[in-house]
Amino acid sequence: MSDSEQSTNFAEYSYEKAITGKDKAHRALYITGIVFIMILPILIAVIFHIYFIIYVMPLVLILGVPLAKFFFRYLQNEYKYTVDRSSFKMELIHGKAKPKLLYETDVKDMLFAVPATEENKQKYASFGVDKTVYCCVSETSPDLYITAFKDNTGKTVLMYFEGSKKALKIMNYYNKNVEVSQDLNH
Repeated sequence: MSDSEQSTNFAEYSYEKAITGKDKAHRALYITGIVFIMILPILIAVIFHIYFIIYVMPLVLILGVPLAKFFFRYLQNEYKYTVDRSSFKMELIHGKAKPKLLYETDVKDMLFAVPATEENKQKYASFGVDKTVYCCVSETSPDLYITAFKDNTGKTVLMYFEGSKKALKIMNYYNKNVEVSQDLNH
């Protein structure tokens, strides 16, 4: 296969999830918990007069700081999808970690892929899906699309994702139930 053929049948798009109030609350609780764990040995030493715990404090810091950095990445969500010919893959990336495959399907097996207008949201909300997932920047994004397909367990998944012109054009080539909106930013 030539490079030009590969580039016309391949699209990759990644985007970071917008930080919501719920995400800010999770981050605040996470930071509060880490600070509490870090000062816990000092509190135990003062309250119970067990001062040898102070010698454990450096160990708590040595182990605690890298662990705090490691787990903080789970508060940073980025989504990436790839359309390679008729294959569609959605991945989740936490921080700088290796991408985790969330869903993979053949574009031909998608029941539809339409812009997430209010009319379409209402029309497909009661579509008889087993699971609704949001793999998008925000639920009010102007490039939001809705698709439905069966996952590897046979359940019907209704997915909200960010549309890109190139990916949707490739998807439309393999499945005529994919609508390409002219209003897309990417």
